[in-house]
Amino acid sequence: MSKYRQEIKINISPFDRAILSSRLSSVLPKDKNTGEKGYYQVRSLYFDDLNDNAVLEKLIGVKVREKYRLRIYDSSTSVIRLEKKVKNNNVGYKESALLTLNECQSLLKQEFYFLKNRSEMVCRQLYVKMKTGLFTPKVIVQYNREAYFWEPGRIRITIDSDLQTGLTSTDFLNPKVPLTRAAENQTILEIKYNSYLPSHIANLIRLDSRQRKAISKYVLCRRFA
Repeated sequence: MSKYRQEIKINISPFDRAILSSRLSSVLPKDKNTGEKGYYQVRSLYFDDLNDNAVLEKLIGVKVREKYRLRIYDSSTSVIRLEKKVKNNNVGYKESALLTLNECQSLLKQEFYFLKNRSEMVCRQLYVKMKTGLFTPKVIVQYNREAYFWEPGRIRITIDSDLQTGLTSTDFLNPKVPLTRAAENQTILEIKYNSYLPSHIANLIRLDSRQRKAISKYVLCRRFA
């Protein structure tokens, strides 16, 4: 379990978001990728099988589950990640591999055979899943992320807002693909850490006053598809 990290997700109000942003920004440094607006945009393309098992496993509360996704930031293709997210109750870990633009374009066209020649395990695992013909891209998930970190404890705090979905479109690399809002006035606070959360960090976010929830951006967006 050494590679697993604790993960907490909390649904917060816009008012909470304003308070937390002010409080966190005065104490913790922001993610180095943060732009002038104070946040950066995350766009993901999630994969699932014919039976939508990634959705169903989340909804019924399967203990150990995994999701595969492509991810870019601020509509740029300079960094394209293929990721596998594994969850085991309230802990999780992520495996990733960088893809070139050509590789990503090939993957979107279901030309995935290059994956078996990559050294990263996540690539080979996705190759096996896609080879069946039943594992395909499903939905675009996009949101704005405000991120803070505390290096001594490898603690990362993110505030995600303006959640949007591409409905049934998987035109992942198109910056003008039509999107629709997936949840009105919903902001998601996420806290990730290794073994413990120091009291001064817990006091900043005041966990006791907020209710933890099993929130999935992927599931929220799949409701529309």
